Amino acid sequence: MRLFWITIVVLIAAAVGAFVLVEEDAPFQETDATVMTAQHTPTTDAVDPSALAATVAPTMATTLAPTMATTQSGAGSQLGLDQQIKDATVRAGKILREGSTIMADGKFSIPGAGTKESPYEITWELLMSAGDTYIPRLGEREIPQRVALLNGAFVRISGYIAFPLIATESQECLVMLNQWDGCCIGIPPSPYDAIEVRLLSPADSSSRHVVRIGTIEGVFHIDPYVMEKWLIGLFTMDQAVLSTEL
Repeated sequence: MRLFWITIVVLIAAAVGAFVLVEEDAPFQETDATVMTAQHTPTTDAVDPSALAATVAPTMATTLAPTMATTQSGAGSQLGLDQQIKDATVRAGKILREGSTIMADGKFSIPGAGTKESPYEITWELLMSAGDTYIPRLGEREIPQRVALLNGAFVRISGYIAFPLIATESQECLVMLNQWDGCCIGIPPSPYDAIEVRLLSPADSSSRHVVRIGTIEGVFHIDPYVMEKWLIGLFTMDQAVLSTEL
């Protein structure tokens, strides 16, 4: 019996001790809860959304202004896309105007405005790039935008000049990338590196097999001449003036 009561007393003592421990821990738990509540309680100084927008908007506008100005400087990227070219369509490219110069597809620089007073100054490399997408015998009939924008504009280009071999004076000639006398000497031109030119006034072509180098200014045209899917000619120019003083 004594062992039984001793056991009961021990159990009661243990229960009382546990209750005391719980009571002693409670303030700390309450304190922790109070701290957590204080940490997560929203402050009374709430931010007014309209005030925040008024503060952020001017900063964003200032930051984005240079980017927007850069984008606007590329105005005119549609230049040439509206050209109507026989048996061809225009392939869009990246055309940007930087001051008085057009930058085409990040590779070609075209100074000038395309007017009689300020013609586009073009290169053979630019004209020959039409062969990248315009090859009728392969069914490819797209003119790059960088070339299409020249259609109907005044241009200036330098190269070798060849006149017809029969007439002593002629209003027609070829301006080419490579030297060719029209018969035997040099490299005959391709449709991409030659322009059929009609001059405003006849030029003396009496000296045969003479190497002529000159600059041509006139109105440029893209006028494909195709026979049985083979491209014979592509570029022409009229109202042209020839200068042999380089």
